[in-house]
Parts: sequence; C-alpha cells; structure tokens
Amino acid sequence: MSLVELLVGILIGLVATLAIANLFSGFEARKRMISSGSDAQSSGVLALYFLQRDAQNAGYGLPLYNSQDPSPLLCPINTSINQGGVVVNLSPVIIVDGGAGQDIVRIRYGNPPSGGASVRAVGNLASPALDGPLLGCQEGDVVLFHQTQDNPNCSLARIQRLNADRVINTLVEINTVPTDRPVANLNGAEWVRFSCLGAWNQYEYTVNGNLELTRTGGTPGTNPFPSSAAIPVVSDIVSLQAQYGVANTPHPDPVWAASPTGSRFLNRVDQWADATGTFGPAMGLMDRNRIRAIRIAVVARDGGIQRNIVSQACNGNAVGISRVCIWTNDAAPANVNLSHIADWQRYRYRTVEVTVPLRNILWNRDAL
Repeated sequence: MSLVELLVGILIGLVATLAIANLFSGFEARKRMISSGSDAQSSGVLALYFLQRDAQNAGYGLPLYNSQDPSPLLCPINTSINQGGVVVNLSPVIIVDGGAGQDIVRIRYGNPPSGGASVRAVGNLASPALDGPLLGCQEGDVVLFHQTQDNPNCSLARIQRLNADRVINTLVEINTVPTDRPVANLNGAEWVRFSCLGAWNQYEYTVNGNLELTRTGGTPGTNPFPSSAAIPVVSDIVSLQAQYGVANTPHPDPVWAASPTGSRFLNRVDQWADATGTFGPAMGLMDRNRIRAIRIAVVARDGGIQRNIVSQACNGNAVGISRVCIWTNDAAPANVNLSHIADWQRYRYRTVEVTVPLRNILWNRDAL
C-alpha cells in the first residue's frame, strides 16, 4: 500500500467519523427536545387536572330553587362567613388578577348529601325549627338562610350543636346581610328557605416563587383539608392566567328582562374578561351573576436549560424559535410575561388551557 492510498484511506475514515458524530449529535439534540417537551407537557396537564377538578365542582351545594323560591345568587354579594380567619362568601369562583405576575383562582363549593335541597324555617335565628328533614347536616356544617326575591336578606351560620333527634340546637357565627336589616326571628313568609351547604370550602390556586402550582385548600379548622397553608402540587409551572366568561346579551323576553339586580342575560359567553375593572375586587352582584364560565391557561417549563435561545414572546418574529402564547384559540393569542425567570428564553415551554362552564349553578330566571 502506497503512502497516497494510506492518506486517502485516513481521509475517508475521518469524513465518515465526522458524519456519524454529526448524525449522533443531531439525534441526541432531537431526543432531548422531545423528552423535555414531554416533561413540560406532563407538568402542564397535571396542573390543569387539579384546577379543572375543583372548578367543575364550583358552586356545588348552593340551594336548588324554583320560580317561587329565592335564589342564593340574589343574596347580597357580601354574604359571608369567617372560617378560621378566612372570610368565604357565596361566589362560586373568584379570580384575583395578578397583572404581569400570577393570577389567583379561588373556587368555592360545599359537600352536602342533600345536594342543595332546602326547607322552610320558623322560630329564632339561633335555633330555628324546620318544616322538613335536615337531610344530612352535621355539626360544624355551614347553613344558609335566604329570603324573598326582590330585596333579600341572607345569613350564613354554622351548626354548633344538634340534638339527638337531628334537630338544630344552636347556630353560631351568624352573619346577616344587609346589616342594616338584622332579623332575629324567622317565619315561613319572611325567612323562607334554609339550606345546608355542608363544609363550604374555598380552594385557592396560584404559582409561587419556586415555580410551583400551589393549592390552599378547604375549611380552616380542627381538620383542614388538605391544609389552610399553600401546598405545592406540581413543579415547573411558570404561569397561571384565568379569565371570566361573561354574558353581555340581555334576554329578549321582557318578563325575564325585569330584575331587582338589573337586566337578565342569556346563558352564553359573549366575551372573556380579565378580573379587573368591572370584574375586579369591587365587582357588583349583577356583574357577578353574568359570569357563565371561566377559562384557565397554565404554562409549564421543561427542567433543562439550553445552550441557545429556544423560546420567544408570542409577538416575537425570530425564525425557528418557539413562541410562548396563551389563549391560543383567540384571533390574537396573548403574551405571557416570563421575565421573572432568569434566561427564560433558553427553556422550552408548553401551554395547556381549559374552559370550564359553571355547571353547578342553575342559571334560570331566579339566578341571573
């Protein structure tokens, strides 16, 4: 074998080695991208599972009613009870807008075996007599009195003690609103309905500084569930955003249009609204009752930082780099602010979204 043949053979071997190394490097990069994307997708789906599970229960336990009975959603919006230092009202879902940061989603529901059945009440407010069975109420459960359609008084209280025959002995923590019309005595014509809400729980979701979805759960007390403290449930969650689905179209029937709380609206979502302005902390009763659904977006991150920029804002225009968007089905998807994450563009992200109708709220003429 001549020297030339030997050099040619070495050159061919080097070219083949470089080609194989380049192919292997590309394969490994592709595998890392798929694997990291899968991890982010799994985290996002798990986070959405927790949120959707509670959101689908929002409002469960609020009393059933017919056209002659008052709706609990016509109670003054400040009808509330202090549960171990946490003030909980009757609103099934409340979103706290986080601006450029994280939104907070508060979801409220009860667990009464009766599923929201109600009976008439007479007697003294602290120890009422009912004209029907108590239907599964336990000591410590929250109860609701609600009165009349046009200008209702409402009261939340807690059952302190039941007699052996399941008759209420004593109610405590009584909170009657409006406070300028306190009523001590009940009668079937004035305080018309009594309902047991069971444990009227509040579950709160947000993202903490460690990029974890946290859940603050249940009724604070002797046996909180899972705890009155924020408990991390899913890691590598970088953003939680939520909006109200609001009805804007009044019902065309004039009989339905007249209401003590304002015009009644069709049971559909006309717009998605942030929890600001009209739907912010000072939201009124009529606007609260226009809410038909919520939608939630969760942005999850893969755990491995990349050598190069792999992500950009939703309105970015770099070629070949993924955009991080929320509300992806809208005509103009929105940016999500990730500037609180160091080197955020060197991570890959997945966005998962869900729309949840408030299906446990009977949106009939007495609740709108």
